[in-house]
Order: sequence, then structure tokens, then C-alpha cells
Amino acid sequence: MGFSSSCWQIKTWNSWRRIPCGSKLLFLPAARGEGLNGARIQLRVCLSRKNPGKSQEWGSSEGVSSPQAKLANMETSLRDKAKDFAAVRRSFEAISRHNEVESGRLESQVKWEFEKLHKFLWDEEQAVLAQLREETGRKQDLIQAKLQQLADATQALLNEAARLQADLQQDDLTFLMTHKNRKRRIACTAEEPEAVPPGIVVDVAKYLGSLQYNVWKKMLDTITACEEPGMSRVPFSLDPNSAAGWLSISEDLSSVSSCCYKGSVDNPERFTSAPCILGSRGFSEGFHTWEVDLGGLTNWRVGVSRPHKGSHWSCHHDSRSGFWYIYHLHGKDECRASNAVRSQTALGNIRRVRVELDCTEGELSFYDADLQSHIYTFHEKFGGVVFPYFYIGSSQGDANTKTLRICPLRVRVREDVLT
Repeated sequence: MGFSSSCWQIKTWNSWRRIPCGSKLLFLPAARGEGLNGARIQLRVCLSRKNPGKSQEWGSSEGVSSPQAKLANMETSLRDKAKDFAAVRRSFEAISRHNEVESGRLESQVKWEFEKLHKFLWDEEQAVLAQLREETGRKQDLIQAKLQQLADATQALLNEAARLQADLQQDDLTFLMTHKNRKRRIACTAEEPEAVPPGIVVDVAKYLGSLQYNVWKKMLDTITACEEPGMSRVPFSLDPNSAAGWLSISEDLSSVSSCCYKGSVDNPERFTSAPCILGSRGFSEGFHTWEVDLGGLTNWRVGVSRPHKGSHWSCHHDSRSGFWYIYHLHGKDECRASNAVRSQTALGNIRRVRVELDCTEGELSFYDADLQSHIYTFHEKFGGVVFPYFYIGSSQGDANTKTLRICPLRVRVREDVLT
């Protein structure tokens, strides 16, 4: 709202001085011989539209700040904001450098993994081809032996036919005298040839029938039974982008252990207040199960968590903040749940935990995998996707590093007729 004839009045200790307010910024020069420094200043604003007789006064003691002070505050605020922008920029630069290094490492790792698969397929190919060559050579040798045998028998028959033709040229007396021996000789050479035996043709179906499926099954059996890192089939891998700086993750992303703190990029998904890590796969529907080998850890958590929201994880990991888990503390002889309810049958430390997540029914159950006994069940509406959640605490007084590991799956192939 504007005022048609408002004005400023400036008062020193001796007198008032009226200055029209025609502009937004008022510069108040001191009169000759009269300085404002050190003088107590009062401002009186006269509003002539509604209350021309009234005025308001403010003294310097009531918090009136000069334009220079306001500008100084604005400068400080802008510099602070510029520092915030610079910090975010440094984070992006660090992540960019991290991505370049990580991309090169991942490229080598992916190539190595595929080289193992290529080698497996190459070995399978050579084994199948060697088997084919062996069968072909064996049957070809048999065929060649039969061909030679048939050739010899054929020549013998032709020779005997030629002798019979010569015998026909003999006189009757000589012909009759040699006829008995001739009949015996013809009987020995007039046997029927052996028919072609079965199985002499290369077994095409043996090599081409369901070739890819058979190789895949063999590959699956090899991967499931193999103990080599990277060759085991796990239900999900650990997500290194969520790992706190106190954790060390294996190259195949299936196990994690506690270590000295190491710096890492400051991405929003990463835990910063506790040695925690998430699984790489989220679940929102259906039934899922996995087992965790705790490897002798005495300070641990196993459960699920809602995905990250906001700039940083909450410092409080409990059911109210979207974490559902069971845990064990060092020096304790029991296991508890994150909702502060004591677990039912979790006495002592557990070596292997089985987790069963039923998203449809809203149930999260924990079992002692070795004893096949129930520990605890959450009945919750998880409200969307949840990720496997792990906490790996340091082992106090133990120099040996303990490792938490996601157990490999036992894969079974069920064959059935398509309908």
C-alpha cells in the first residue's frame, strides 16, 4: 500500500528534520557541523493518508539496522550458500571420479566372468565334438572292415563263377568226376552276406537333441556345487553403494566383514552412522527366502528395510523408521527383535539364520537354520518395496575377522510337460 505524502523525520538530540520519502533508499546527510556518528537517532514516519497526525518512532536502541548492515548480512548469507553449492559440487566431482575408476574395474570383472563362461562352453563344445569324432571314427572303422570283408567275399564268388564257367567246357567224363568236389566248393562260397547291423549310423539326436538345455543343466550343476568365488548362485548380491565405510565386501558381492574405516563417495544410498549394508534386490510381492551364515559374529542384525528416502539415512533403525530385523549384541545370550519385543526361542548366539518374507501376507519370519526352529515373526504392512538389511558389528577382543555371507541357493530343475 502506498502513501501519498508520507515523510521521514530524523531527530538528533536537538531537533527534528523532515525528509520526504520519495524513493526506496534514503540517504541522510549530516548538516554542516552536525555529525550523526555517536548521536542517538530516531526515525518518525508520518502517514498522511489515514492518520496524518500520527507518527511512529524507532530508535537505534530498538534494533534499527542500516542498509550497510543489511547488505553485510546478505553478503554473508550468499557466501554461506556458495559454500554449500561448492560442497555439493565436490561431491559430484568425487562421484564422477569414482564412477570412472569403478567402470574400468567392473569392465575387467565382467570380462573375466564371461571368460569363465566362455571357457566352460568351449570345454563343453570340445568334449561334445571329441565324443562325436570318437563315435564317428569307431563306426567308420567298423564299416571299413565290413567293406573289406564284403569285397573279399565278392571276389571269391566271382572267381568261383569263372571256374564254373571253365568247368562247363570240360568233357562229360571229366565234368562228372569233379562234380562232387565242385558242389562242396560252391557250398562253402555261397553263404549269404551279413545284413547291415543296427547302430552303425551316427546318433544325431545324441548330439543335437536338447543340446542347449543339457549344457545349461550341466552349467547349473557346476555353478551350484562350485565353491569358487563368483560361481555360487545366491538369491541376491550385496549392494556396495549402500555399504558404510567400516565394511569390506568380497569381489563376488556375496559376503561382507568389518574393517577399519575407509573413505567413500558420499551418495544418498550409503549408510554413514552405522556399519550397515543392503541387498541389491528389493521385494514387494510374493514369497522369498534366503539364508545368512553369520560366520561367528557376536554383534549383528539381519532383516529388511524400506528403501532410502531423503538426503541421509535415519540414525534410528527400528520398526517405526522402516527397519524390521532381529539382532544379537556382544556379550549377550539372547536375540531380540527391532520392535523391542523379546524373541521367542533365540537363546544363545545363532550361527545361521533363515529369513522368510511373505509380502502378500505381510509376514517376516526368522528361523535358526541349523536347529530348524522358529525365532520370531513380524506381522507388518511393509508399504511397498523392502530390501534385505544387515548390520556387521566389530568383534570385541577377537583379532580374527568375522564374515557374514549370503548362502548359495540349492537349485532344483523340475521338468514337466507343457500344456
